Amino acid sequence: MNQTADLPRRDVDLDVRGPLLMAVVGLLLLQIDLVDIWGDSLPGPDNRWWHAVPLLALCALMAWRRRRPMTCLALGLVVFVAEAAFGGSVGSLLVTIELVYAAGLHGRRPVVDYLEWVVAGAVLLSGGVTLAATRDLRLAVLTALTVFAVFGTSYWWGASSRKQLDLVEAERRRAADEARLAELREADARRSEREQMARDLHDALSGSLSAIAIHAEAGLQSEAVRDEALRVVRATSRQAMGELQTMLTVLRPDPAATSSPLLRGPQDLAGVVEQARARGLEIRLEVSPDPLPPLPAAVGQAAHRVLQESLHNVGRHSPSRSAVVGIRAHGDLELEVVSVGGAPAPSSSSAGSAGSGSSGLGLHTMRERVTALGGWLDAGPSPSPAAGRGDGPGGGADSVSGGGTEQCGDPEVWQVRAVIPLPSAGEAI
Repeated sequence: MNQTADLPRRDVDLDVRGPLLMAVVGLLLLQIDLVDIWGDSLPGPDNRWWHAVPLLALCALMAWRRRRPMTCLALGLVVFVAEAAFGGSVGSLLVTIELVYAAGLHGRRPVVDYLEWVVAGAVLLSGGVTLAATRDLRLAVLTALTVFAVFGTSYWWGASSRKQLDLVEAERRRAADEARLAELREADARRSEREQMARDLHDALSGSLSAIAIHAEAGLQSEAVRDEALRVVRATSRQAMGELQTMLTVLRPDPAATSSPLLRGPQDLAGVVEQARARGLEIRLEVSPDPLPPLPAAVGQAAHRVLQESLHNVGRHSPSRSAVVGIRAHGDLELEVVSVGGAPAPSSSSAGSAGSGSSGLGLHTMRERVTALGGWLDAGPSPSPAAGRGDGPGGGADSVSGGGTEQCGDPEVWQVRAVIPLPSAGEAI
């Protein structure tokens, strides 16, 4: 049997209009003397209007059929059988049919599933009793078919309507679940977009703002370097404004403004080095091959941000304010930045180190960008002051990559090395 869950009650109010209409119809049928419909019944009162009493009792039960369908059916069958023993009436039969239908439609599981066996038993019992009493097979079959037509059909009708309501309710719940899943997917997309925006904002502005704060502090403390500090502040401010304008161009909802987004190429990597030199860093650039081949947009963007953040860390933490930058494109794009004392500070709140607290987040975002493209990134002490040439993760340095912090190299020399796969010649760039 189908053991489905109960549907929520859609209409639990008392039904008054239906029973009143059925009472009027039943009284009209009594007026035209549609009574004593069952043969071989017991003799009852001569006045046909006594049938109005069980009729009105059944109509009163009918008013509660939606709240207590099985109880109303049980009491209604008692009234119906008692009246049928004295002949019965068509009006009472119609009300009983409605009670059977309501039980199939509004009854609770699993009781309503056993009602079909009750109907089947009533059909067989009526035929058997008639056959035993009359020894007339034709009359027994006719009686069984009549009981089935009256009660079996009404139950089947109610059960079929119940199944249709089950399907409608299941579809409603499925639509609600899909709407909820769509909301969750949208929330996840918004969260991912916010995380991406946070990474971009950090990469674009944190290093520049830190450099501005450091040079402004230097200019305030020494008049000898004030002019140079102001020039660096101006150049860095312009760079930060350009980065911010680029992000606003991408985020602006104007299709014309975002139809041709800025793509990062080899010249942008050289531009990052020039911007670092403008901030007072000494950079030795090693490129192989020179010039670099065209880079895919995603690879160029990731390399741009990694190089930018690495050089910002050099400006914040390296006493020598110098670094060696190696860029190689031979199958993979290898990016390497080695500096003396360029390691991120362990604390973000040390006095006198304005803006240095973003380095931990910077390493995290750099690693996220590289690993998202199938590459890897190491950041840790270098085995020598010169640029390392390892062949895999950790090959050039005992790295900080994913949580391990074994520092076996020179703690005064810090190396950042990223390797990003490049597409093969047959793939689109």
